[in-house]
Amino acid sequence: MGLFKKLLVGFFLLVLIGVVAIFGMQYYYDTAYTKVPVEVKSETVTGDVFYLSHVLEPGKYKITADSEGTVEKITILDESGNVLTESETNELIYGSTQPFQVRIDYKAPVNVESYTVSVGIYRLEKK
Repeated sequence: MGLFKKLLVGFFLLVLIGVVAIFGMQYYYDTAYTKVPVEVKSETVTGDVFYLSHVLEPGKYKITADSEGTVEKITILDESGNVLTESETNELIYGSTQPFQVRIDYKAPVNVESYTVSVGIYRLEKK
């Protein structure tokens, strides 16, 4: 029983360390980098839509998406359109040494004709 308790405590300790690391990285990027706007847009749309950026230069970027409906996912694509990574959040920090594109999928709210979506792509530059 003693070994089981140690393993359980160790597991929860690792989970706690992971959560702290994620928030620590977010705080680091928010304080140590300046956000330079690359593309910031807001638009009123109808139905399910997606946004596809132009090809972005290599570097670190903060990508934010907002909607009166639902932001389904943020997808990072290479120049050929192949999926590199996906995130089901409305905010993502992504760094790459290769050019890439951003695709954001929006889902319309129920019983609403038109709604507003917005996207922000910011290049992160060291302060």
